Amino acid sequence: MRRAPAACEFANFSERCAFGPLKAKEPFLAMPAREQEETCEQCGSPLDESGLCWSCSGGGFQSGSSSVGAAPLEKSELAKVLGRGVGDRAHGAYSLSMQQAEGMSHLREEIESLVEQFNASPQTKNSVKQGSERNAVKLLPELGPTKAAVASVAQEFLNLGRSMAEVSFYIARVHPRVGRLSSLVLEVYAPDEGRTPSVLVNSRKRDFKSYADGPYRRLRISVYCWDGGAVVDLQNAVLCEGGYPAKRMRLLGPSKFVLVLPERTFQLFKILKEARLSGSMPSGDLSVDPVNVLRKYSVAKLPFTERFLRETGYLNRVNARYSAVLRQKLTNGKGRMPRKLAEEALIEACGREVPPGVSELVVRRYRLKPSEMSSLLAITELEAWQRMDTVG
Repeated sequence: MRRAPAACEFANFSERCAFGPLKAKEPFLAMPAREQEETCEQCGSPLDESGLCWSCSGGGFQSGSSSVGAAPLEKSELAKVLGRGVGDRAHGAYSLSMQQAEGMSHLREEIESLVEQFNASPQTKNSVKQGSERNAVKLLPELGPTKAAVASVAQEFLNLGRSMAEVSFYIARVHPRVGRLSSLVLEVYAPDEGRTPSVLVNSRKRDFKSYADGPYRRLRISVYCWDGGAVVDLQNAVLCEGGYPAKRMRLLGPSKFVLVLPERTFQLFKILKEARLSGSMPSGDLSVDPVNVLRKYSVAKLPFTERFLRETGYLNRVNARYSAVLRQKLTNGKGRMPRKLAEEALIEACGREVPPGVSELVVRRYRLKPSEMSSLLAITELEAWQRMDTVG
């Protein structure tokens, strides 16, 4: 016999909101086909003589052209035209100048709206916008403007050392689907059969689907990456014992609970994977730049740990090992945040390079708690890295 769990103590949490589904904007203006009356059923663009849509297929362009106008010259071709060498910056500026066609306005607006969601300096945002535009143009024929912009902006911020969770959160402000997690499935019963159940997340109504399950009902509630810690209140619905995922929620009562969600979402991974498979973004571009991660999560930002390592003469050896281990972990982080990988790499580096007797001497000399140390690493200092992620 199922029974509802007993009520627990109430807790208050900050209010957050959800957004609508991911929507692509209108397609690019197509190139006109001469003497053609038929139009594409998808976008309304004129069809060519073979019945091919110029806008949707990406196959109706002549050599030296693209979906956004004339294709820019390669660096070697531009050098021949100018009669001198051309650097990466000059070639990038030239490529951007070739992307002023009308169709690029939609892509730039998409990139602009995404970048402005992030907490970064104006200089950083301008740099990200330029890099995103260059990459998005390559992805445009395969992914379309929306996914091309999302993948390009996400990769630029990942290269700057931002975590996948943070990037997903800010992009989801524009495209909530990127921040969507697996739905929360609950088995409930309605005390008042004449009333329809409803779901409130932080006092706001949340969409859900309801299915009949014998004398009970099964609710499928949409959940997003920003819902962690949110209070969910079920109206005219009581949880059935064993009819809910205990790992994803903390009960406050028979009809109220707090969401406990993972920090990562795989929607952005799917988009980046699709960008890589398109062939327009090399696989190496999808990994986080280890140089930026090492700079952000350096031993120098852990003053006591650095002091212990320096006084015992192991600082250089630990730094070298830390760099090698972290680079290896970043090649396949399996969705974990760079900060978490950095913590694991530093703990491993200290454990492999520092003899146990040395760490024991340091603990006794400074009268430290062994539980707060991992070799010569002061574990509590890792909170400094966490605060950096919070500040952004």
